[in-house]
Amino acid sequence: MSFQGLKPSAALELRSYDIDHFGDSERYAGASSMPLSAGSTAIMRARLSLPTLSLSLVRTFPRIIRGYQLAHAAAVVVPMDHVTSTRINGQSIGSSIVILKGASDCLVYEPVGRLIGVVYFTPPACGPWSRLDGYHLLSPAADVLASLQCLISATLETAANDPDFLNGPISRAAVEQSLLGAIDGAIRTSVDSRSVHATTESYLRIVADMERSIRHDLTIWLKTTEMAERVGVSVRTLQSATQAICGMSPNRYSRVLRLWSVRRQLRTGPGRRSVKACAIAHGFWHLSEFAASYRAAFGELPSETLHRAVREHS
Repeated sequence: MSFQGLKPSAALELRSYDIDHFGDSERYAGASSMPLSAGSTAIMRARLSLPTLSLSLVRTFPRIIRGYQLAHAAAVVVPMDHVTSTRINGQSIGSSIVILKGASDCLVYEPVGRLIGVVYFTPPACGPWSRLDGYHLLSPAADVLASLQCLISATLETAANDPDFLNGPISRAAVEQSLLGAIDGAIRTSVDSRSVHATTESYLRIVADMERSIRHDLTIWLKTTEMAERVGVSVRTLQSATQAICGMSPNRYSRVLRLWSVRRQLRTGPGRRSVKACAIAHGFWHLSEFAASYRAAFGELPSETLHRAVREHS
């Protein structure tokens, strides 16, 4: 499945995003993405809205995702590619289906862009959904996963190329029931591979405490020893926790947080704000090194981000 066979139609919304505006499409799920690099492919979303659910195909970018808050709804995330490096709360997602329901305190590490299908709907209060809350990793049989992937692909291709088929209430209801039935079947026949061990919970707490410590004063660049002391763990434990949950060292995670915060400030701050002021406010005192790191992360210089933001707001 790819976006090559899809086109916008009366039934299918097709949009491209940059990393600055992708967050608008995540708000329904109470999630937020922080980019790890500029990526080499465009961020895309195809969405079909039906009376009781929405079906999306999303091409993502290297990122860390925090969230989710899905009040009275559920999201089913289906892998549409063969990427296996993504982790959720330190656990490999692999080819699992991710179920998100209610409040899910998750940190997802996605080091490369992915192609995923997302079904969003209000789940019934009975059946397998009654015992699902938070997040779950479901490992269906290969043929069950392939069948669900094919159904998602066929549904979106129909919406793109034969939108009139979805005009009638009978056909819309049939499409909805097919999707929900396939998801229900995958849940009933899958092994729930989520396993939150005490070590993982401890690591999540350590990463959260470390991030709070970093954000407390972004002008100060703490050494790993200082971060570990503030969190109350050894350097080795801090490094192990950050690597397990975020896929990187504490120093790199600190840099990613700061760079993304700088970018948001450059895009939304007062018009007279300078690149130098933003950099220093986030602990970047060597401006040439900062500019190189910023360009590596976002594919442009910070001055280009600021100039574009000024033009957009003028």
